[in-house]
Parts: sequence; C-alpha cells; structure tokens
Amino acid sequence: MKLPSMQQVYVDARRTAIRFSLVLVSAICGTIAALIIAEREAPAHASIVFPLLFASALGIPLLTALAVTAEKWQWNRARLYGGQLVGALLLVGYALTVPIDLTHAPAIHAIRFSILLAGAVLLAMVLPYVKAGEVNGFWQYNKTLYFRLFITALYSGVLYAGLAIALAALDNLFGVDVPGKRYFELWIIIAGLFAPWFFLAGVPEDYQSLERAEEYPKGLRVFAQYILMILVLVYLVILYAYLIKILLQWNWPKGWVSSLILGFSATAILSLLLLHPIRDRVGNAWIRSTGRWLYIVLIPLIVVLFLAVSERIGDYGITESRYAGLALGVWLSAQSLYFLFTKAKSIKFTVGSLCVLAFLMVVGPWSMFNVSEGSQVSRLERLLTAHEILVDGKVQKTSLEVSLPDREHISSIVNYLREIHGYDRIQPWFAESLLDSTGDEDHRNKYAGDVVAMMGVEYTLPARWSPGGTMLERDDHSPIEIGGYDKMVAPRTGWEPKPERSPVTDRLWYRLSNNSDTLTFVLGDSSRAVDSVKVDLAIWKQQILEKHTDSGKVGRTTLPPNELAVTAEAERFRVKAYLNGVHVSENERDTTVNAYDLIVVYSTRKEE
Repeated sequence: MKLPSMQQVYVDARRTAIRFSLVLVSAICGTIAALIIAEREAPAHASIVFPLLFASALGIPLLTALAVTAEKWQWNRARLYGGQLVGALLLVGYALTVPIDLTHAPAIHAIRFSILLAGAVLLAMVLPYVKAGEVNGFWQYNKTLYFRLFITALYSGVLYAGLAIALAALDNLFGVDVPGKRYFELWIIIAGLFAPWFFLAGVPEDYQSLERAEEYPKGLRVFAQYILMILVLVYLVILYAYLIKILLQWNWPKGWVSSLILGFSATAILSLLLLHPIRDRVGNAWIRSTGRWLYIVLIPLIVVLFLAVSERIGDYGITESRYAGLALGVWLSAQSLYFLFTKAKSIKFTVGSLCVLAFLMVVGPWSMFNVSEGSQVSRLERLLTAHEILVDGKVQKTSLEVSLPDREHISSIVNYLREIHGYDRIQPWFAESLLDSTGDEDHRNKYAGDVVAMMGVEYTLPARWSPGGTMLERDDHSPIEIGGYDKMVAPRTGWEPKPERSPVTDRLWYRLSNNSDTLTFVLGDSSRAVDSVKVDLAIWKQQILEKHTDSGKVGRTTLPPNELAVTAEAERFRVKAYLNGVHVSENERDTTVNAYDLIVVYSTRKEE
C-alpha cells in the first residue's frame, strides 16, 4: 500500500476544509470552549462557554448532514449557503436555550442535548438519501461512514497515547513540569480537531459509484451473522421463556424486561441492516426469511413492553425513561407493520423514522419533558390536595401525619423535579422562592428536602441501592469551613471508590481503597512523593453510623458538612476532606463511602 505524501495530505486537508468549512468552524469553537472549561482550577461557574460547547458539538453532525446533502443533490450556491445558514441559525437558537450556569441547571438540558445529538447523527445518515430509490447507495454510504469512524477512533487513540507518553517523558526525563490537566487538554484537542477533520476527509464524494458498488466486507458478515445473530437467538429464548412464565403464573411483567426487549430489538434490526446487501445472493434466502419472522415474533414482545411500561406509569406516572419506552414501542410497532405489510421494505425507513422520533421526543408540547413534568406535577398536586397541603393553589404547611407511602411519593416527585426540570411549575404554589442564590451568577434549586419541609412533610426517599438501606449525604447548601487552611479545591471525582491515582491539584492527589476503608493523600508531583498520610475510614464510619442511623429507617438523611468530613495531618501538609456520603445496608450492615463531590481544603507547612 502506497502511503500518501505530505503534499497529498495537505491537499486532502485543504479540500476537506473547503467542503466542510462550517463543520470545522463548529469543531474549533467547541474545542476552544472545552479547553477553557478544562483550564479552570476552581469549580465551574456560569459562563457562555457551556452553550457554545453544546451548540458546537451538535453542529458537527447537523452541518455535516446539510453539507453532504447539498453535494448529493447538487444544490446551487444560493441553496448551499441558504441551507448552511439555516443550520447555523438553528444552532444559535439552541444555544440560547442552554443555561450559562449549566453546572447547577436541571438535567433536562443534558438529556435534551444527548437526544438531539443522536437525532443529528441519524440525520447525517439519512438526509442525503431521503429521496426514493438508491437503497444500495444509502447502505454503502453509511458503511463507509462507520468504517471511517472506526479508523478515526483508532488513529485518534494511537495519536493521543503517543503524545501523552511524550509529555510523560518530558516530565520524568527532563524535569519539565507537565500538569496533569495537560493530558486531558491534549485529548480535547485530538477529539475536537484532529478526529472531526480526519473523519470528514473520508466522507464519500462520488455518490453514483456508491449505488453501483457491490463489495461486502467478509468481516462484517461474520460479525452480523455469527455474533449478532447468536445474541439475537439468546435474547429471543430468554424473552419468550419469560413470556411463557407470565402466561403460566399470570404475573404482570416487570419494568426491567422493557430494557431487554429494546436491546433484543435493536440487535436484531441492526443485524438485518448489516446483512441487507447480500440478502438476494445465492445461499442467503435465510436472511429474507429471518427478516419476516423477526417482525412476527416481535409483536408479542411489543405487547409485553407496553404492559411493563404501562404498569410503571400507572403506579408512578410518566417520566422521561417511561416516555422513551412507550415511544420506542410505538416505533417498533411501526417497523413491524411496515416490513410485514408493505412492498417497499426500504431500510431507509428504519433510520429515517428513528431520526424523526428523536426530534419529536424533545421538541414541541408533546415532548418527553413537557409530558413527564406535567404528569409528575399532577401527581404531586393530587397528593398535596388530598392531605390539604395545597389549598386554592397555595402550599400550607401541615401539622398532620402523612403516611410513609405518601411521604415517599411526595419526596420522590420533588426530588425528581429538582434533578430533571427545576421548580418552575410548582413555584407559584409557594410564597418563598425555591432558588438558593449565593451570588449574581449562582442560582440553584433548593435542596428537595428543604422544599418538602416547607410543606410540613418529613423528607423520605426509598433506598436507592438496597432494600432497607439509607444514605447519609452532605448538605451541599451548607457552608464549607476553611478556617486554618490555605486552599480549597473540588477535584473531578466519580461515584465509585478510586484505588488509582486521582489528582486534587498538580501537587496533591489521593486514593480511596476498594473497600472504602482507607483514604490516602499524597503531596508531590508524578515523579516523587514528598509526604503522605492515610486516613482510617472504618472507625469514622462506625461512629457516624451509630450516631445517625436508626433501625428500620430508610431513605436519605442530610448532615452538616463537618459531620461528613475527615482530617489528616502529615509533616509537610494538613488536609480536610468533605465526603458525600455513607450508604448503609440494614440487611448485612454493609457500609460504603461513595467519594463523589469531594471537596478538599489543605495547607502546606513549607515548600519542598
């Protein structure tokens, strides 16, 4: 294989920049926004970079779809620029909906972005071939895109690994100070600039040749026929065994089965899409037969899916996940009817209809967010009205006892609203603002427990991890004490213990053991440790549990920050870490520290 010359690489890069100029501008803007966020040492605050980042990321697939469609349909220059302008205006309009204080905003914005991004990717797959015909060209076009995506991911990974090792060599061999965040910023540059540019360079240009192409990768056939089809068979056996169990025991289907049905359906449909070009070749009649029977066996499973989701909706109302389950059930029903009773049976219908569904789910009064929020607010209104807490549209603090199930329902709904939507829909019920304002740029929703307390109800949530369990959490609205310490930082952390090296700053890092019994802080750079100290969390956990857990009590309890803080002192530094929080299992008395939202205050005694 002849490698391209540097001149050819330059020519291809320049050609790609001309073909997809707005796409690359969007990638550059997104990369700059991500680098600004990554560069900050302090916790993120309100900034225009968040809308810029979200809109730019969404712009890459959206503007690519418009650019390729213009090429495929041979638009004149006026229509080409007009289409790109429409795309740019849509992105600007979307950016205006993204809050600048994204870190404190409800999760609705992240969920909407994820679904819009998926819809934009599907749009790039189907829009150039939305006209009737050219089914083979459509398949070959998408095959080329996905193979190019795989190669892009591989090359980007190798490039990042090589450059990261080079940075580590500079740090360890030559004493060049390379802060830990530089590695993350390197990944941003490669993922934000190199990867899109390299991927776009491989987008097909000769669309007529795609329709005539007959090549089919052998590896793809092996993957679809011997890997995916085996998974389909396994899923099918499990699901139909469960269906027989439902009929014999007459038990209502469990909500979890809906995820399995959707996973089975996605795997089966993907297999048929991958095998589509060879379905008419000699010896492949089984592909057509499998396609027909697939949509027949899907019908009972779709019924089970609707029953499972409907049961959850009947008990707890509509949420985004249940809405998505119903929407995908409707989509599967449409797929089955289309491929069983129409003559066309075009695979473009699968991708196109899923693309339309993605946009319909998040736009308009019928969107998953409007419907879900309305359902939960209505449930809360009925509960509060029944207990005479909501009277004439205003909340009146009750002094009467509210039953445990109703306390859990009220608390769950308020907590759901805070996390997903915010309190806008229920704010008119309260005379007091449901926002905690700690500054001009910091407007976050009150803690759900505080809102429930304003109703005179005890905040009670079912245990999230195990039956009979409880969660002790740090009240993130209470002030953090930093007296006696020089610096404060909130490092990026996750939900699970981190036995690997986790940086707090460039000079301080920590490890949390797998059993969450030991928290180790180390002062020093990546090449050498200057000082370290270990904190035994076992005794601390026992003391806090004895003080704050009651037998039979379930749900969550919030504590002042100092109650969930541990201190440690070494020769060169002293540190205080605020953890959120402790999970207790009543059955096995199994306790786990989940080190998320870790806030660290520390001071060093002398320079190394």
